[in-house]
Amino acid sequence: MPNSGLVHACHHRIPHFGFCHDFKERVEYIKKYKPADEAPIRLKWFKLIPDDVLPGKDSPEWNAYVKAWDVCERAWDACKKAQLAYERAWNAYVKAWNAYVKAWDAYVKAWDAYVKAWDAYLDKYASELDKLHDTLFPGCPWNGETMFPEKGEGAECKDINAG
Repeated sequence: MPNSGLVHACHHRIPHFGFCHDFKERVEYIKKYKPADEAPIRLKWFKLIPDDVLPGKDSPEWNAYVKAWDVCERAWDACKKAQLAYERAWNAYVKAWNAYVKAWDAYVKAWDAYVKAWDAYLDKYASELDKLHDTLFPGCPWNGETMFPEKGEGAECKDINAG
């Protein structure tokens, strides 16, 4: 029994006849997704037209129509595949973004804890560190703000550990 071809009442807004690529799939769709009060009426009138009564079934127009529908169907399948790929990529992006946000939040908390711990260490051992600095680095030009006081007050040292 054929499963595709000219049908009657495939869609309620398309007059009478149209091409249906998968009759069984459309029946299941109607049963599953159409309103319960509409489905029986849709199914009553939704019928495949038998090939033996189909006018012009061997005509160039019918053949061109069937070929055009096949091309259209393949294009639609490509659209659905592209949409699924897009949705997968979008979902992966959202998942990655959420992971990034959680990681960033964890980093901020860790940074705050680091700064607090460092400040506590410096506060407690400031005088010992100053003595250690004077012992290990006599003549160091560090004045509490810069290693380059000759450049003027507030000139910041970019990296006091480099050279």
